[in-house]
Amino acid sequence: AHPKTRAFITHGGSHGVYEGICNAVPMVLMPLFGDQMDNAKRIESRGAGLTLNILEMTSKDISAALKAVINDKKYKENIKRLSDLHLDRPIHPLDLAVHWVEFVMRHKGAPHLRPAAHDLNWIQYH
Repeated sequence: AHPKTRAFITHGGSHGVYEGICNAVPMVLMPLFGDQMDNAKRIESRGAGLTLNILEMTSKDISAALKAVINDKKYKENIKRLSDLHLDRPIHPLDLAVHWVEFVMRHKGAPHLRPAAHDLNWIQYH
């Protein structure tokens, strides 16, 4: 996200929610289907955004929600806390990827990590 982004309008899909969390941007969520409602309520319950009902909202509702997540400091503080938790990792992701690539190379493809299911035919697998 651009460093000056102050609010994120999203349908609440997993990728959008992670983007909002990783970039510490408060969200206005408008879930449509699937896991989006649950994701939206989880963000709202943690004080990191507001959820609007797509079937009942008005332009005034969107405006009010945006003003709330931008002007009320609690939303930024809460999403920043979630972001700090999410990004606190013992190993940087690039270092972890390098480790596993080198591990597989050292162990000649690491066949011991390959699931036995890969050797089953279709009937055996299902």
